[in-house]
Amino acid sequence: MSQSASRWRLAAGIPALALFVAATPSATKGISYDFSMVTSNDAGKGKDMQMVGKGYVAGGNARIEFTNVNVPQMKAQGGPFADGAYILLKGDTKQFILVDTRQKQYSEMSQDQLMQMTSALTNLVKFEMTNVHIDAGRVQPDTTIDSYKTAHYHLNQTYHMKMSMAFIHQEGDVNASGDYYYAPQFADLVNPYMSSGWSASTNFFNNADYTNQLKAAAEKMPKGVPVLVVIHSANTDKKGKVVNGTTTMHTTNLVRGDIPASTFEIPAGYTKYVPPSQASAAQGASSQGAQADTAPKKKKHGLFHLPR
Repeated sequence: MSQSASRWRLAAGIPALALFVAATPSATKGISYDFSMVTSNDAGKGKDMQMVGKGYVAGGNARIEFTNVNVPQMKAQGGPFADGAYILLKGDTKQFILVDTRQKQYSEMSQDQLMQMTSALTNLVKFEMTNVHIDAGRVQPDTTIDSYKTAHYHLNQTYHMKMSMAFIHQEGDVNASGDYYYAPQFADLVNPYMSSGWSASTNFFNNADYTNQLKAAAEKMPKGVPVLVVIHSANTDKKGKVVNGTTTMHTTNLVRGDIPASTFEIPAGYTKYVPPSQASAAQGASSQGAQADTAPKKKKHGLFHLPR
């Protein structure tokens, strides 16, 4: 699989990943659940991208842990996307805590900072989008998924995209069609990204037209976590070649019950890591620009990097 095709698949996966980060402000006990996200693509040569994990929500807090990550681009970022790592969302402070179990370290950030970090990806990958059309609506009849009665919604996106990263350039038409199935009995499994119009994806693409249309479409859909999502995409390049892909996200084994408070706490002995701010990093890069010809280049780390 080419690097360009791989990055295109990663771009498509960012909005989907946001659906699994959930928190419930009203649950007195809690809900635990399993999740999986699998992406297949014509250019993947049979190698699917897979992310598997488990989620917990209770008392306004949430934890999402990754038990198996078979997404090289995600694992390269380090931090919570490594096997065994997890993300905490503290309901009282609205803080996201990224916990690296291998290095026994953690870092904290607000939701705004997390959104800014997502936006920072556009410093590496440049997107230019035109001819954007996004809409969503209820599909009848409803259906049953894994014994849960669900409400079925359909979201369709079409746009023309130019994507550039270093010396790699891609251009083509994108058509993504997604079916989302929400179980009303778990409506309190609220997704903070949904409440802000799927902020992760809007920040990632950094396009006002796309942002406004996606937020408007999100307002037509439930704010909770769907038990099943199936997204089909077709990317047509300038030569007319079509690459089809499918992403399936499945939330299973939803169980209500008592969840220990320790689930949402940082383990004893873990040390805090404070990543340099984007502003500081940019300032440092600028001040070192004059020395670029003589100073050795430092290795660039991923956005979620915790020092090894």
